[in-house]
Amino acid sequence: MGKQLFLTGFPGFIAKRLVKEIDALEKGISYHFLIQEHMRSVAENALADLDLAIPGFSERSTLHVGDITHPTLKLNNDDHKSLSGKVTQIWHLAAIYDLATDESVAYNVNVVGTKHILDFAESCKKLERLDYVSTCYVSGNRTGLVMESDGDLGQEFKNHYESTKCWAEAEIHKRKEVIPTSIYRPGIVMGDSQTGVTDKYDGPYFLILLLMRLPKWIPMVNIGAGSARPNLVPVDYVVKAMAYIASQKDSLGKTFALSDPNPHTAKDIIKGILQSLKRANAYGKVPSGLLEFALSSRLIRKMVKIPKEAIIYFNHDVTYDSTNTQTLLKDSGITCPDFLETLPTLVNYVLENPKKDFLDKRKF
Repeated sequence: MGKQLFLTGFPGFIAKRLVKEIDALEKGISYHFLIQEHMRSVAENALADLDLAIPGFSERSTLHVGDITHPTLKLNNDDHKSLSGKVTQIWHLAAIYDLATDESVAYNVNVVGTKHILDFAESCKKLERLDYVSTCYVSGNRTGLVMESDGDLGQEFKNHYESTKCWAEAEIHKRKEVIPTSIYRPGIVMGDSQTGVTDKYDGPYFLILLLMRLPKWIPMVNIGAGSARPNLVPVDYVVKAMAYIASQKDSLGKTFALSDPNPHTAKDIIKGILQSLKRANAYGKVPSGLLEFALSSRLIRKMVKIPKEAIIYFNHDVTYDSTNTQTLLKDSGITCPDFLETLPTLVNYVLENPKKDFLDKRKF
C-alpha cells in the first residue's frame, strides 16, 4: 500500500508547499488532507495547482472534511476506521496563528485540537511518526539564548498564540512514549526567498505596507533600541528543512528550531526595508512600549493597520539555538538564506501585489 500520510492545515501557506517537498523526497505517497467544509473549494483549487506541478498528484490525494476541535475529528465512522487502519505518518499543522486571537479560540484549536490529533494518532495501527509544527516563540517572554530542548519553564507569554502552542507541546510530551514524534519550531515565517510569494502579510509586512502608504517625506523611526534580533525565516527554507528532517529516522523524539542561525538586528531590518522602498534611513527611535500603548486604540490600529501584538517582536531580545536542525541538515545542502539579501525580493512582491486577497481576513 505504501506510505499513507495524513495532514492537517491544508491548504494553508506552509502546508501546500510542504507536500511538494515531501513528495520530491519520496515517490508514491498517498495523501489524506483533513479540511473544514467551508474550505472545500479552496482546497480543491490548491489540489488542482499541485496536480499541475506534480502530474498525478490528485490521484494519490483525498480530501476529508472534518474538524480537529471535534473528538473524532468530525470524520464519519467509515473514514475514521479506514484512516486509522492505514495511516503511517501524521503532519499536524492546523492552528490559530493570529497573535490577537481570543484565549478560548486559541485554546480550543491549538490545545484541544492537538489532543484530538494525539487521540487519532494512538488509534492508527500502522503509525510510524507524528510531525508537529509549533513555533520558536513558545519561549514566551524569555530573553537570551533558548535551547531546542527548552519547553515550559514557567515563562510568561506575550499572547495566547504563544501560550497555547507551548501547552500543545506539553500535551505531545505526555504521550511521547507511545507516539513517536518530532516537533518543529519555525521563527517568523516570511515569503519565498526566491520569488517573494507569500499567502499572508503579517510581521514585518505590516511595516512594509504602512511605509508604502506614507508619503516619502514622513521619516521612519527605529522601534526601541533596535538591538533585538527578530527571527525571520523564508517559507522555502522552512518547508525544505521540515521535509528533509522528517525523512531522517534520527529525527524522532527531537525538537528542531527552524530559526535563522545568524539573525539581523531590528535596526538593520528596518534599514533594509527602507532601502528596498527607496526611502531615507530611520531617524531616532521611539520606545516600543509607547507604540504598543498607541496601538491600544482601535482607531489608531485601523489607521495604521498594525496590531499592537506585532510590535513587541521587534524589541524582544531572544535568540534560538538550532543545533539539532543544523546537525541533521549538515549534508543536505539546505541552509537558511541571509535575510537582508532576500529582503528586496520580499518587498518587491508586496509592491507588485499590494492588495492581495488572503484566506485570513484580518480585522484591526
